[in-house]
Amino acid sequence: MPTDVLILGAGPAGAALARQLALAGFKVVLTDRAAFPRSKPCGEFLSPQCTPYLVALGLPSLLADTGAFAVRGLQLGGFGAQATGHFRALPERGPHTAIGYGIRREVFDHALVQAAVAAGTQFLPRHECVDLVRAEDGRVLGAVLRAPDGQPQPHLATWTIGADGVHSRVARWLGVQRRLEWLDQFALAAHFRNVPVRDTANVQLLKGGFFAATTVDEDLFSVNLVLPRQRLRERTSPDWDAFVADALVDAPELRERLAAGERLRPWRGTGPFAYATTTCTLPGVALVGDAAGYIDPMTGEGIYFALFGARALGDALAAALHAPADAEAAMRGYRRTLAGELDARKLASKLLQRAVRRPWLVRPFVRLLQRWPGAADLLVTLTGDTIHPRDLLRPSFWKSWRSSA
Repeated sequence: MPTDVLILGAGPAGAALARQLALAGFKVVLTDRAAFPRSKPCGEFLSPQCTPYLVALGLPSLLADTGAFAVRGLQLGGFGAQATGHFRALPERGPHTAIGYGIRREVFDHALVQAAVAAGTQFLPRHECVDLVRAEDGRVLGAVLRAPDGQPQPHLATWTIGADGVHSRVARWLGVQRRLEWLDQFALAAHFRNVPVRDTANVQLLKGGFFAATTVDEDLFSVNLVLPRQRLRERTSPDWDAFVADALVDAPELRERLAAGERLRPWRGTGPFAYATTTCTLPGVALVGDAAGYIDPMTGEGIYFALFGARALGDALAAALHAPADAEAAMRGYRRTLAGELDARKLASKLLQRAVRRPWLVRPFVRLLQRWPGAADLLVTLTGDTIHPRDLLRPSFWKSWRSSA
């Protein structure tokens, strides 16, 4: 008999969705080609607005239990200018919105998967999705999974969910994914120990790219260097440490912090990061998290996008499973909710990515933030997802913002 929901991909979006639906009493199968815990190159930052979604999943202490590091602001620098802003808690949204968290993905993702299993989800690690199962009319009926013994086997489901990340096979098989060629960027990521601890994350802008770094659990320091693919191709030495050191010349503050640090693992690469989708739902199937479309946001909003999308899709799937005749209306609601929350944020990410290519524009902007700490706090709180861009148009928001100072 088909399961209610088959989720392909056990990252934050897939695991959060699995827990929500399992808690609601649905039969859920969660799969991933990896065994957990597993390491994953990532910015490893949860913006403040992630916390309410964990609370809604019944996991209010997950971050404390896993030793996540509290991050209270963001240092933004580049092209000879530096500014620091802090997350503000808006009175109507609770004190938790003033704190973000740094945590390794291998720790966070594993904890979410365990929480999904504790809620009743069946988890199938080391199961690779090799195809979709479709009806004659094209409706998706499930997926073909290759088990650890190498044997492919169909798994049928009322709903199949692609939560398989930025390079989603599901989105590609559905024919709804397209790359954004103008943003052909890759990342190098590594962890360091013995780096001075600060309660601010760090984004250092470079021409065409950036460093993103934060302290995470166990006081490790997570560093990501994101650059255009062409810069990686043009490197003249096979030594990645030397390559990163060359980039650090344009990020002197971060270079100083890393001077006494010890890299724990080799640099790992991942990318590209820019994909869009023409739709995130089709009959019998939906996309969530990075699989639904992704532009590297620089400021660490990826996990927020995943948790928000999982909540919205979970609500839609619950409605569709309870009333199959109204499934399309439920999926329209999911698409509308996702677009309403994320489209403006993704547009802001696009603009920021394009601005990095224009130092003459970035330098005076950062210096402006340095002179006006309130403006720096506003920008940082906006990137922390507590504020939506449309809030800036509401007079009531500005009243709340002034009272939060």
